[in-house]
Amino acid sequence: MTKNNGGGVPFITPQDHVKYKPYKVFYEKNLTKFSLLDNNRNINKNHVNMLVVSIRKKGQLMPIVVNEEKEVIEGQHRLKACEELGIPVAYIIMAQTTSKDISMINNSQKSWHTNDYLKHFSHSSHNNNAPYKKFSEFKELYPLSFTLCLMLLCGLKHMSGAPEHQAFKAGKFKIEDWNAACKNAGHLIELKGKAPNLVGMQKFCVAFLKISRLDKFSFKTYLKQVDKYQSKFIRCHNVEDWISTSIYVYNFRLPKAQRITNKVEGF
Repeated sequence: MTKNNGGGVPFITPQDHVKYKPYKVFYEKNLTKFSLLDNNRNINKNHVNMLVVSIRKKGQLMPIVVNEEKEVIEGQHRLKACEELGIPVAYIIMAQTTSKDISMINNSQKSWHTNDYLKHFSHSSHNNNAPYKKFSEFKELYPLSFTLCLMLLCGLKHMSGAPEHQAFKAGKFKIEDWNAACKNAGHLIELKGKAPNLVGMQKFCVAFLKISRLDKFSFKTYLKQVDKYQSKFIRCHNVEDWISTSIYVYNFRLPKAQRITNKVEGF
């Protein structure tokens, strides 16, 4: 049964959960007893504001999840909303739960984004934190899209996207070749200076990374050609189209001896 705290704002009672939850629901007025973990995602003020409106109308529909030390594992936005409303928070204690379980059991209304996973797995409590810290460093050095950074750091053999994203979200991200990733990212940044719209398209970038392995390929030459003839990148729908067009632009008006072809092992 939903009760009213006396201030016009309802909140859930243990009776609301007894049929559905194997945990006892507790209530706490002193919200300073709870602590937020520094490897959880950052608080999103807009999301808190939305929850304030929702809780004011319907009450706190789900308790937050804490461990025995009252560290918030799931529900930090609900905790902040209750704090702003000045009402007790409903919570359950999940035994033997640590900060390492945050991403697995976090099921709040606002989904995790890539930066949330990055912050979480970069924390020292995660045994694979080093690659995530290096990812942050890489992203700062080379202001490219998350997907492009992930692709570069995973290596040119892993450009399908989905498996790499899944591994990143599971805390299993690995860097294949840091130096090669930095070299390729540096080239893309230079290309971005000449043709920002092209580098903003992932298929163009994938095509560039593929043709850069071709015999006789010169990045200096390609940079000049893209700068002069980028208008020729039209009607490219898939990576194969981008590869063909990239080679065409590279070879345009070049002496035959300097031209490249799309014959390379693994191409």
